[in-house]
Parts: sequence; C-alpha cells; structure tokens
Amino acid sequence: MIDLHVLDGLSPLHGEERIAFLEKLTNINVAAIDGSDLATIIAVAVLYLLTFMFMCYVWYNHDYQPIRAKTVKLCTIMYVAGLMWMVGDFQMNGLVELTGAWKSCRVWVVWVRILSSYIYSGMLMIRFYALERIFNQSKPYKGRAMYIPAICLVVVLLAYCLSCQFVEGKYITEYFDYAQICVVDDRFRYASIGLMWVPWTVVLVLAARLRNIQSTFNERYESLVICILAYTILIKTTVIHATHPFYIFEKSYRQSETLIDAVCSCMIILLMLGYPTYQCMFRRDEYEKEWVQKLRKDGVVKKYSGNLQVGSASGYSQMDGSTFNSPPKTNYFEKDPIDTIHMSLNTHMSANFITQPTVAHRRPAVEFSALHMDSVVSLDGSADTNPAYPWHII
Repeated sequence: MIDLHVLDGLSPLHGEERIAFLEKLTNINVAAIDGSDLATIIAVAVLYLLTFMFMCYVWYNHDYQPIRAKTVKLCTIMYVAGLMWMVGDFQMNGLVELTGAWKSCRVWVVWVRILSSYIYSGMLMIRFYALERIFNQSKPYKGRAMYIPAICLVVVLLAYCLSCQFVEGKYITEYFDYAQICVVDDRFRYASIGLMWVPWTVVLVLAARLRNIQSTFNERYESLVICILAYTILIKTTVIHATHPFYIFEKSYRQSETLIDAVCSCMIILLMLGYPTYQCMFRRDEYEKEWVQKLRKDGVVKKYSGNLQVGSASGYSQMDGSTFNSPPKTNYFEKDPIDTIHMSLNTHMSANFITQPTVAHRRPAVEFSALHMDSVVSLDGSADTNPAYPWHII
C-alpha cells in the first residue's frame, strides 16, 4: 500500500474516480456505500430500540426480587456501552460516508468503538468475578474486593486509550481526505484485538469455575451461552481483520461484522435478564413464590446468612423449608436483617401454608456470621435497605 501522505493537498476524489482509486490501492472490488448499508444501520437501531424498551420494563419492575438478582445497573452499563460500540461500528466498518464529524477517526475508533467494547466485556468480567468470590470462595463482595477490580479496569482502559491519543496518528489511525478513508495501522489493529481477548478469556475461565453454581440463579446455562456468543464476536473479528484487512470496502463483510456485533451484544443482555422478566410479565406472583422456595432449597439463604439457630422458644418456624409466622413488628425486628429475611420469605407464602404457633414463645436466639453482614451490598455498590437478602447481592 502506498504512503497516502504524498497525496495530501490534492483535491478529494468523488464517485467513480474514488472507487477506481481504492480498487487500485487495495486490489479488491470496492463496493460503494448504498441503501443496504443504511438498512443495516436501521436494523441495528431497531434492535437496540427494542432492547431499550426491554430495559425500561426491567427498571420499572426493578423491585421484583428475581430481576434484582441479575444486577440491573450493571446490565444497563453494558447496554450503554453496547450502544456506543454499535455507533463506533458504523464509522469503523465503513457503513457511513466520512464527512463532517465522521472524519475524526481517532475519536470514533479509539474512544467510541474500542473503549466501549472493552467496557462491555469488562463489566461482564466483573460480574463473573463477583459470583466467583461469593459462591466459590465464600467471601463477601464489598470494600476492596469490589473497588480494586473496577479501579484496575478503569486504569488499564484509560492508560491504553490515552496512550493511543498521544501517539502519532500514523501509528494508530488517521484520515486521508484525498480518498476519504480512515487508515488503521496494523500494529494498533492487532494490539487492540489481542487486548480484547483478555477479558473474554477471564470470563471463560470464571464461567467454567461457576458451572456448579446453585440453580436458583440459572447461571450455569446462561454462562455457557454467553461465552458462546462472546467468542462468536471475538473469533469473527479476529479472523476478518487478519484475513480481510480491507473488509470495510466489501459489502458482505462490513454488514455482517456490524450485525453480528449488534445481535450478540443484545442477546447477552437479554439472556441475563430475560427469564425473570418473562416470568414477571406472565407469572409474577407464582414465579416469585417458586423462586423464593427454590432459593431456600438450594441453600443460598443459609450460604449468605450464616447459621440460623432458632430455638424452641420461637414465635415462628425454623428456616428449614417449612412455613413461617410473622414475628411481632417492632423497631428491633425492623432493624434486624435475619428477621427481615424471615418476614420477606413469609410475604411470599400463601395464606394456606401459614401455621400458627401453638404456644406463646419468646424471640428466637439468632446467630449469624460476619459473612452475612459483609455480603449485604449489591454488585453496583449500593446498600440495600429493602428485604432483599440474599438475591440483591449479585
């Protein structure tokens, strides 16, 4: 490929002359941008609009316990990052004419396309790390365990993008007005793709370690499908950039590259939130009741809450799969997290299953580990004052 800098100062080419020049430059048949590229953009926009409507419904029902278990805030960050990723795809994949603001190659390639895709995969990596720490390591996800990975991710991404910003353009990407194209340096191209493999490899390793997670959260199969979708994006991008460096001039490659990114990125979010949202639409109360019962059956409440030792002098049943009676509502019970769990579970049991105490009892002796109190922080770092233990944790 010739050095396009020698053409600086010449009048820009247009139409057939531009296409002919690009074909000589790349030795391939160059397909001009046409209505099918616009249709691709519209299809992606519709897909993300539908996903946006889905996210609005999820947020409207954010207090529904099975939905809260899926970290809605983190999924929202992933959605915004995915949306910016797609906008960057439009420019980087050659679906739009490079005029006006689209000429800012470094902004769109580095700060929009690449950074947003890193944020998307990084958020998913952090979520899997939280599950790994809670379920496999039996440690709380708060404090340093929460902030250090997030800070490290931010530092690495900013360091990489800032270094790309201040390096000379010919080593990253630059715009050539004569041919109206952005040229990406191969070293930068492969470095960016290589860095993309890091978070997705971590996600794959953590997904393998989480294969025996309790079925309450449906993470086993979701993680498998998420990894398949993620590696579909990753392998597809790596292969196309390695074998077709001028893919942006070939209609089938640039459109499929964009559509696959859009479909897979939306499907990952829908997989994480779809099942509880579907149940919220059509079986809201029944599913929440089943979910709470299964939560206890899987032993997740005990895992988070420590050992519950409820003596015989109890005003309600022991948390062992049997039914419960609500304790007296006093200021003490409103503040005690263990009683909050009991009261929360009790509200989801139908009246037919409630049993009354046969004798008057005193308040149970409750013993819980430090892990319980350490775990009462959601993945997004906000404390949860509502009776949502333990499903708001992840």
